[in-house]
Amino acid sequence: MIKKFFTLAPGEEFLGVIRPSLWALVPRMLVSLVLIGFPFLFWQSLMSLGFMFGGLLGISALIIGTISLRDIRRQYLENGVYVTSIRVIDVYARRRSFRVTELLWTDVKEVTAPCSGIRGFLGYGTVFLHGNEGVGYSLMVTPVWKPELVMDALPRVYSSHTV
Repeated sequence: MIKKFFTLAPGEEFLGVIRPSLWALVPRMLVSLVLIGFPFLFWQSLMSLGFMFGGLLGISALIIGTISLRDIRRQYLENGVYVTSIRVIDVYARRRSFRVTELLWTDVKEVTAPCSGIRGFLGYGTVFLHGNEGVGYSLMVTPVWKPELVMDALPRVYSSHTV
């Protein structure tokens, strides 16, 4: 089953996706890989605890690691801010929750990308799409690698809707 996050309106053009950096997910990926490798690396030690207890412990570590790695993959591939010619769509997908938030370009007050602190020194930043007061919300994508490249592209789309 293919899940559609959104459908394009007639005349609307898909321009790209702003995703959080993959490096933000590396610690969770490492923990998942350790859980997956645990039963294979410590099989003899697990069996010394008893076939039933050690086997269940190894199998549960393998299942938890595999489910966690699947969730990380889903989080990276589905989450992000999808940019079209008419609107910006924020998709947030977790195991049990799914949210889609839209912000029309006509409702965007400004686009900023501050880089500060250690993250800014390493080349990471945050992309803010500030909504008008009437909308009541803004969109934020963090951490983004080289947000200045995103800032080069977004104002062109934003300026074509504010003129």
